[in-house]
Amino acid sequence: MEDESTFRRARFALMIGVLCVSFPAILVRYAAAPALVIAFWRKTFASLILLGPAAFRARRGLPGRVELRGLLPYVVGTGFLLACHFGAWFVALDLTTVASSVVLVSTSPIWTALMGAVVLKERVSSRGILAIGLSVAGVVFIAWGDWGGGREAVLGDLLSVASAMCAAGYLTMGRHVRHRIHLVHWLLGVYAVSAAFLAAGAALSGDPFRGFDGRTWLMFALLALVPSTLGHNLLNYAVRFMEAYKVNIAVLVEPVVSAILAALLFAEVPGLPFYPGSALILAAVWMELRSPAVLSD
Repeated sequence: MEDESTFRRARFALMIGVLCVSFPAILVRYAAAPALVIAFWRKTFASLILLGPAAFRARRGLPGRVELRGLLPYVVGTGFLLACHFGAWFVALDLTTVASSVVLVSTSPIWTALMGAVVLKERVSSRGILAIGLSVAGVVFIAWGDWGGGREAVLGDLLSVASAMCAAGYLTMGRHVRHRIHLVHWLLGVYAVSAAFLAAGAALSGDPFRGFDGRTWLMFALLALVPSTLGHNLLNYAVRFMEAYKVNIAVLVEPVVSAILAALLFAEVPGLPFYPGSALILAAVWMELRSPAVLSD
């Protein structure tokens, strides 16, 4: 069992990571580009940022590249899941509200708990089951508020849930290989593969990869730097010391922050069901993070 200082570091990384991943929905709305292209440039720029730390480790003779080659099937599979996560979510943001989309994407703790039980043999505590139940109830409130928004809103909600399932698989695999590869090399491989899949999807859709205005390119860079390089890296660090479903439950704070930003910037004021749903979700997060249980690494 890791000591208390390890838990505090992991919890602090998790808190900062959650804050960083609360911004992508807003940045995507400011980017005047097709959904798959936005996702492609986000992961491409994030991969380029990680080349520096990876090259530094290589010059110092630190391990990483050999492990990456040995884990190629995991890297390709996880990169595909990450590409599906971003592709489905960014399309969903064009069909439903920011608040509903980010909340439904945050159902990933449900799927992570199931995958963790099957793949990682991690037992979900009674408190964890209750927290997941509260988060499900919160999601039901949010989705119910969108039911009258027409077919597009419902399709956006379904795509958001599919995105959540892919995100759960992405974090579960990151925890599964934590003993076998350094975090920098793992993320570089997964991000690069994800960018390749997204590029293929955008090309098949006939989407342009260039010709955007300066603000859109700035959004691409910010998406790579803040939610990907900082946010996802910190979440992947935390998941090496905490159960994957706990990390995902903490990420449920994201929709609350995103909804506040959307209301301020886009005048997207959530409907009444959003508020009890958010209260249930925040209660679930509080229940899990106040428990200092940490898994040994």
